[in-house]
Amino acid sequence: MINSMKGFTLVETLVAVLMLSLAIAGPLTIASKGLNATVVAKDQFVSFYLAQDAMEYVRFARDSACLVAGGGATGCPSASWLSSLSPCVSTNGSASCYFDSLGTNPAIATACSGTCPAMRYDSTLRVFNYNASVPITPQNFVRTVSIKNDPGGTSPDEALVTITVSWSDIAGVVHAPITIR
Repeated sequence: MINSMKGFTLVETLVAVLMLSLAIAGPLTIASKGLNATVVAKDQFVSFYLAQDAMEYVRFARDSACLVAGGGATGCPSASWLSSLSPCVSTNGSASCYFDSLGTNPAIATACSGTCPAMRYDSTLRVFNYNASVPITPQNFVRTVSIKNDPGGTSPDEALVTITVSWSDIAGVVHAPITIR
């Protein structure tokens, strides 16, 4: 007698489910990797801008001091422009400091004791600062500024400014720091 029942066997069903799972898992893995790369790229952009922001603040301090001191086409009359950034300055570049480029918190450059504190994102004002009343951002950006100046050298009004921004992402993964000079 011939079996008149038609349909899928259990093995055929399991193979079909496996093939469907593989067809769905591939694109989901690619989308997950793409999303992770986007988050890392966003954090890199933020760290670049935080480093640029600090460099612009140092330039602002230099230009303001030069204008006050009467510097013209010949430049600043002395290295006094570093006085507002004195916690950041050393002759070998070993001093480090942090500051809020908007001048609110802290209002002046402050020396780092050990490691510099993490920056906090104020979602109301949409700025990064060091205000302790603002919750720390999940990215945990740490910006360190050091200035090397040789007052007895050939160019006492010049200085080497090094700004490093390091961070860890939401998952706690520490990424390579951004350093500009």
